[in-house]
Amino acid sequence: MSLMNDFLSSLPRVNSNIRILHAVAKAPNIDLYVNGSLIVSNLAFGKISNYTLLTPGEYEFQIYKAGTYDTPILTQNVDLVPNANYTISIVTLSNNLFLFKLKDDNVPVIKTLAFLRFINLSPNAPLLSLSLPNGTVLFNGAEYLETTGYYQVSSGIYNFEVLLGSSEVTAKYIKNLTLDGNKFYTIYIIGLSLNKPPLGYLFVEDLI
Repeated sequence: MSLMNDFLSSLPRVNSNIRILHAVAKAPNIDLYVNGSLIVSNLAFGKISNYTLLTPGEYEFQIYKAGTYDTPILTQNVDLVPNANYTISIVTLSNNLFLFKLKDDNVPVIKTLAFLRFINLSPNAPLLSLSLPNGTVLFNGAEYLETTGYYQVSSGIYNFEVLLGSSEVTAKYIKNLTLDGNKFYTIYIIGLSLNKPPLGYLFVEDLI
């Protein structure tokens, strides 16, 4: 048995990386504990943490109102597989807090291109589309919490329009985003439709 344990312990450990996005407009700043250890502190709505290194496995995630440690406002188990990077968003689902786990890619297939993903984290928004100013639709009718793939684009500086459904009604203009070749990016739509805080976005690079 000890020989097997020695063999297993000699194998290389392939880690996971997580970062946390606070996407609940009406929720307070939060602290996040993983298996009882503080990982992220005082994270506000619309903010995203740096990546944190964890070994693969199942973890208990607990969210508390920032600065408290009495009663968690959410407890949820999250499974992390080896050699994977995740953005875990705090969202609402059926009027309850929920951790939405999304795997981040960062290994380019074509190194001269940029890779862009579009994620709808606005709980009361209709289907949302992302288009270029010339009318080219990159993502059509993304549902709330829908996982989209990455769209390949040439490197450059881009303006985008967030459209309501498949219509031509613009809900949000996104201007002057730099997309570099050999990199992965995600646009997260956050906030509330026809309410406060209004629809906004987070533009992040999916990078360790």
